[in-house]
Amino acid sequence: MKITGLSVALLILLALLILQSIGGYLQIQNYRKAVRRMHKLGNVGLGQKRGRFLNGHVAIIACDNDGIITGAEVMDGIGVWARFHPVDQFLEKKLTGSSIFDFLELTKDFDKKKFKRYQGYLRAFEALEVRLTDRELTREQEKYMEERNRGRKRF
Repeated sequence: MKITGLSVALLILLALLILQSIGGYLQIQNYRKAVRRMHKLGNVGLGQKRGRFLNGHVAIIACDNDGIITGAEVMDGIGVWARFHPVDQFLEKKLTGSSIFDFLELTKDFDKKKFKRYQGYLRAFEALEVRLTDRELTREQEKYMEERNRGRKRF
């Protein structure tokens, strides 16, 4: 049996797809462990900032029932090598022991560029706020989220 250049290319492509699948599986396992670890510290808020190449992150923030942050972890990095690591500060302020409401107040006047940069953290704080205050999104917020999601799909 003679192996041609096309056969070799297809075998290499298959091997890369298998490695990608294994890497994705390992990353999901890492995510699950981090969520379980943070859930032991209290209520959990998750936020994600998607990046085109290197600048994305996933933030997991835990707080008690009063909104006091008990722990925070962030995953940033490249592909399957990215792992969650503890974070002590956000915007040069200590996270653990601070209130999520203080951070929400601090970040409410962010411009669009700064909002995008810290989007994962902000979404995690907002998720915790919704969980703790049992507030629902207003129609304006829902409309805004739908428009943003529609706009994101173009890229």
